[in-house]
Amino acid sequence: MRAADDAGLIVWLHGREDFEVIAALIALARARLGDRELYACTGPATATGIPGLPTGHRPVTARALTAAGLTQTAAQRYFLRDLASTPPAPPAYPLADVTVLTEPDGWRLELTDTDGQPLASATLLAPAPATAGMAVLSQLTVQSGQRRRGIGSHLLAQCLHHAHISGAGHVTAVIPEGDTAAARLLAGAAFLLLDTLTVYRRP
Repeated sequence: MRAADDAGLIVWLHGREDFEVIAALIALARARLGDRELYACTGPATATGIPGLPTGHRPVTARALTAAGLTQTAAQRYFLRDLASTPPAPPAYPLADVTVLTEPDGWRLELTDTDGQPLASATLLAPAPATAGMAVLSQLTVQSGQRRRGIGSHLLAQCLHHAHISGAGHVTAVIPEGDTAAARLLAGAAFLLLDTLTVYRRP
């Protein structure tokens, strides 16, 4: 149970994609947790700690959750870029300013105009044993008045290069389901969509 709101949590749910086994596990959890609000698949689904059920790879589990009265409450699309087989090119001008971050370790990359006005920024988390040596693109934002000029793609390319020279073999990124602009940006930089990570809820 979650202390903040007394909601019940099914953190992980594994049943070898056997519908009857998974349904029995859900029923057991519901019996133990009572009539309180229930969330399922709130534990990390990836090495980077992102929660959710990978519904593309676990369709039977997703169906069992729906059959038990749980509905999708949050969904994120999980992308991966391989840096080892296709290393990114060195960045072109203008170069981003890079600031080292701590807790967690990583970098902030910022692009500014010639007059010092911010154009775009990104946060890149450093590869670490806890993330299986992957860097994580946790945020990339382009100022509203600067969009549709290729600035996001330019900054993303610099993030990939920085991750590569810092020892990362892969970069992961997660975006909200339905964010088509971000999906196009990642696809244009050779990111592959691995799955949709979904958290479920029953009121």
